[in-house]
Amino acid sequence: MFDCVSKKDYFDYFHLKGMAVLKYSGCTLFRERLVAACLSGKLLKVDKIRADDDTQPGLHDFEANFLRLLEKLSDGCDIEINETGTMLKFRPGLLTGGRIVHDCGTSRSIGWFVEAIIPMCVFCKDSVRLSLTGITNDALDTSVDVLRAVTFPLLRNFGIEGASIVVKKRGCFPKGGGYVEITLPVVRELKPIHVTDCGLIARVRGVAFCAKVSPTIVARVIDSARGVLNKLLPDVHITSDHVRGADSGLSAGYSLSLVAESTTGALLSVESTAGGPKAVTGETPEDVGKAGALKLLEEIERGGVIDTTHQPLAIMLMVLGPEDVSKVRFGSALTVQAIKTLKLIRDALWCRLQD
Repeated sequence: MFDCVSKKDYFDYFHLKGMAVLKYSGCTLFRERLVAACLSGKLLKVDKIRADDDTQPGLHDFEANFLRLLEKLSDGCDIEINETGTMLKFRPGLLTGGRIVHDCGTSRSIGWFVEAIIPMCVFCKDSVRLSLTGITNDALDTSVDVLRAVTFPLLRNFGIEGASIVVKKRGCFPKGGGYVEITLPVVRELKPIHVTDCGLIARVRGVAFCAKVSPTIVARVIDSARGVLNKLLPDVHITSDHVRGADSGLSAGYSLSLVAESTTGALLSVESTAGGPKAVTGETPEDVGKAGALKLLEEIERGGVIDTTHQPLAIMLMVLGPEDVSKVRFGSALTVQAIKTLKLIRDALWCRLQD
């Protein structure tokens, strides 16, 4: 059920029945709040969603799109949105999973949707098989390359085996046109994780791709990145991926994703993408390659076994595991997103853990 102000106020009805309610204001952690409500079985109420925004108040299109994806993954959830879109009431349903076909749109990339629903998918009734269309690479969100090289290997530490992603078509900002197929298995129980040894960086691997532009662009990106990294490490290998024709999506673009692998198996990832809403005027392929290499060195300098991008996901999976001690080294400091995730866990899941 997904409509505006339904005839029957399900939220008030179940609130009177004594169900726990999560109450928040604003649009911060929109995806995480919904996922926490689904995992905890609690009602969720979010008000004042961009209420002070005169140009575009309320929910944005990609947030409404995420709600539609949750509807497909669950059975019996109820969603209520007021006329201005500034207030949301959500009652979670049964996580069913199964075969899902969904259009992620062009406001946010496919990675923005996938990284949020992973903690839900592993607890669904059936394994989740996603067919998603939209943007595969942009400058804002996690790309499909990082999902394949770092995110899904990280899941194996928690006992989640068999997660896979196949990129059928690339889709760049702003028109997208990408298509990926993702499989996420169901597990009975997550394993506790104990990864605290960072080790030494042994090698760097990466993928530089371009779509609807000259393949020499990729060569310039790779040469620029290697010019920085080879001064510190000899084992640097970056694969070029030049897609053309129907597989190149609807927009031109190019991107670089880098992964540093340590002697203990730690994976640290960064990305550098040309274009996008935060593009620099006069940006060249050399700028993209050098920026990606410098970001990777900054990530390595922070230390830790989990990079900054995957801190919230690792924290959520640690909490959802068995009653055992999990240990992870995050490096010099937690990100703002990770700290907010910890506060959300305290509100949504701590009472369940205490019980």
